[in-house]
Amino acid sequence: MVIDDQESMRTIISQVLKDNGFKVTMGQDGEEGLSLFNGNPGAFDMIMADVNMPKVDGFEFLKQVKEKMPDMPVVFLTGINHDVAETVGQIYKVDAIIRKPFQVNDVLSIVNKITAN
Repeated sequence: MVIDDQESMRTIISQVLKDNGFKVTMGQDGEEGLSLFNGNPGAFDMIMADVNMPKVDGFEFLKQVKEKMPDMPVVFLTGINHDVAETVGQIYKVDAIIRKPFQVNDVLSIVNKITAN
């Protein structure tokens, strides 16, 4: 699942993943992401979520996902201060952080590493 309030970001990441053989579900904010996740948590192998989103931010999203499924891999997509994302992410066990702007290879490297485990 890819969750980002910027449509262009969702589209780019989703297309890169689809082009590399992954099935992708998209959400436009944390609230929609939680709805999709809670509707069928077993349908997802990993989640990529923006940190700074309306309604439910990435930190709250991560917290709720990890409470329900502690082993679900969650990757933050963020343009905010990397140290802040990393510090809060450590509290709730984020699996990786991709800093915006990113390179396509950064995304694929992290996704391949997580899905290989």
